[in-house]
Amino acid sequence: MGSWESVLTAGLALAVVVAWNRRVLAPRPTVARLLPPLALALLGPFLIPVDWIYTRALGTVQFVVVAGKTYELYRRRVPDPRMLEHWGSFLFWQLVPLKSKSPQLPSDAERARAAGRGRLIRAALKLPPVAVLTLLHLHWPGLHDDHWLESFWALWLTYFAVSALVDIVGGLAMQSGNALAEGFDAPPLARSPRDFWSRRWNLVVHDLIFRHVFLPLGGLRKPLRATIGIFALSGFIHEYFVFATLGRPSSYTGFMMLFFGIHGVAVMAQLAWDRGPGRRKSMSRPLAVGLHLAWFTLTAPLFFAPMGEIFANAWPN
Repeated sequence: MGSWESVLTAGLALAVVVAWNRRVLAPRPTVARLLPPLALALLGPFLIPVDWIYTRALGTVQFVVVAGKTYELYRRRVPDPRMLEHWGSFLFWQLVPLKSKSPQLPSDAERARAAGRGRLIRAALKLPPVAVLTLLHLHWPGLHDDHWLESFWALWLTYFAVSALVDIVGGLAMQSGNALAEGFDAPPLARSPRDFWSRRWNLVVHDLIFRHVFLPLGGLRKPLRATIGIFALSGFIHEYFVFATLGRPSSYTGFMMLFFGIHGVAVMAQLAWDRGPGRRKSMSRPLAVGLHLAWFTLTAPLFFAPMGEIFANAWPN
């Protein structure tokens, strides 16, 4: 099968999952009806040619989003059930990662469109830093000789590039009149691991995991158990992303689990501190932000080693 045929087959698989969810799973969500679309969604990325690295990476993200929405449909925990009423709104909800809300009034739709245009402007402002960091990579390859320097560079590139992409997708999607939640909340300003993971980074995944993992595992009543569940699942999802994008086990298999395990321990330590003597102590914002950035840079090589393996052949040298 040729490359284009493979991509079209992957698109067909995605369409089958969406159609199944609309016609079969939504009317009667049972485990037996959940497993076929979930399995097809998780196998979908392997239909995309491995040498189409960017397409495969983005396709893997889309299939993971659809798998998450499929499980959400099964649990009957869709934030705005009105998104399921018609084919168009259902397709929008199923494919757009950000939490969506259908407009009740024409004024709601116009506000959503205006907010979407604001996101597109915000995305445009993030593109120059992406260009500068890319040029830095091209003209100073020596930055990759030091793991921590490379990680510091990759942290900023990841933030600007990923958040700009999310803003573009969200801004364009909001021109439909549907409101979308934010994907990020200024992650570089995080003052602690808990602040970063619970309030600022990848709010799409946070929202899904909070409702479907954190709360069922006890939430704030049993925060340690719930936190372990969240970071274990996050590690597994990222290991799956690397494996599905490469089409084989990574040379750094287990690094993602270790990265999220370490950060899970940091968040649990902060939870214990906040509930103990540390709850009355505070740190100045600049110092807290600087220390958290240093902590993230120190642990980031665990995250970027497998990511670097994915894109090693995609970057120009």
